[in-house]
Amino acid sequence: MSTLSRKALAQIRGRVTAYVRQDTERGSITLEQVAWAAGIGIVAIGVIAGVVAAINAFASQIPTGL
Repeated sequence: MSTLSRKALAQIRGRVTAYVRQDTERGSITLEQVAWAAGIGIVAIGVIAGVVAAINAFASQIPTGL
């Protein structure tokens, strides 16, 4: 095995080892994040409902007869 191959293999092993030994909490979802997501979802639904209501109110004022 050449020196270059050994260096590359050592780098790969180092990266894999660092990746495996990283914080075990990485990627976990906290209760606070769930609460924020739920709150943002509720607000988004409220905003969409308001926009739909405004469009329907405007559409009801448009005369339909020719």
